[in-house]
Amino acid sequence: MVNLHFKDKLLLRLQHFTGWVTFLVWGTALIAGLRFFLRYKIPEIKKIRRTFKELKKQAEGPVLICSNHLTKLDSAVLNWSFASIWSYMRSFKVFSWNLPERENFYNNLGLRVVCYLASCIPIDRGGSREGIKKSLDKVAYLLKKGHPVTIFPEGGRSRTGRIDLEKFTYGVGRLVNQVKDCSVICVYLRGNNQESYSSIPRRGSRFYLNMELIKPKSEFRGLKATRDVSSQIIEKLVLMEQSYFASVGQ
Repeated sequence: MVNLHFKDKLLLRLQHFTGWVTFLVWGTALIAGLRFFLRYKIPEIKKIRRTFKELKKQAEGPVLICSNHLTKLDSAVLNWSFASIWSYMRSFKVFSWNLPERENFYNNLGLRVVCYLASCIPIDRGGSREGIKKSLDKVAYLLKKGHPVTIFPEGGRSRTGRIDLEKFTYGVGRLVNQVKDCSVICVYLRGNNQESYSSIPRRGSRFYLNMELIKPKSEFRGLKATRDVSSQIIEKLVLMEQSYFASVGQ
């Protein structure tokens, strides 16, 4: 059950509105930095955007985006991949919220401002149960209101460069079970030079991105259901990872 105070809901709406009215400035600067300073490229980006749009329509309800996690810029690259600047200006509700680790981004005032505008909900992964629950309650509220939310089921950047079937969080399973008719878009993202985890992808990286829509269900209840759904999501991501490495001959 979502237990969110009216004040928290109001602050989320204010954050969303502020991000939208300022998006043309910070969004353009962010994408320009990715494209021209870091020289990142996403081949077939128009096709990826069409696919994302089609999968959201097929979902016919709340959409949780679950991706593998290798760098601190994964969320930025994902939102750049999903839609154009003009699409976000027409409907900023398409812009995916995400949950960055507080200690990675919130010790610097400039990064805190960018994270606020870019629809971030900070989370302390090693923090109190109450604090984590409040962050997840915010996510559940946003999902129910039709906002896509990106979450990394691994809970942090992979230290091996591969998804670990034994190490993942159960938060995704809880959200899917908590939010009625919630679908999951599983995304596998990887730069062509990415061998292991890093702070940011190497300059000049070209990104592979694949996505699939799933609607995980469980016959169990309670914690077993949470674990079951979380396992289904991480197993799908592992299959997508295997497909990626098969395609590049590794």
